[in-house]
Amino acid sequence: MTPDPPVLEQQRASALYFRDEYQPNVEKVRFTREGSRPGLGAPWCVNAVATVEGGEYFVIIGPDSGPSYVGGTGRPPKGPTPTPPLPLTIVYSDGTSEVIE
Repeated sequence: MTPDPPVLEQQRASALYFRDEYQPNVEKVRFTREGSRPGLGAPWCVNAVATVEGGEYFVIIGPDSGPSYVGGTGRPPKGPTPTPPLPLTIVYSDGTSEVIE
């Protein structure tokens, strides 16, 4: 089995996959943990807080898996896909951040 890519690369890929495949209106993804594989054969995933239309939603996301909404915050509203895409702020678990236009 090949080792996973570095944590920050995995977090970035997870945020982009979440935006591109599930929530085009996400404004910010803030990672609250480093992320890991929770068991043998399980996909890599990480806890995060996603900001959508000003509301915060607790999610578990991965670069290859759909989101799980946790913590009782519910699911964010699914609005129309913005054109062009909204800028996405990613705050990594180490405190660094970037904005993807």
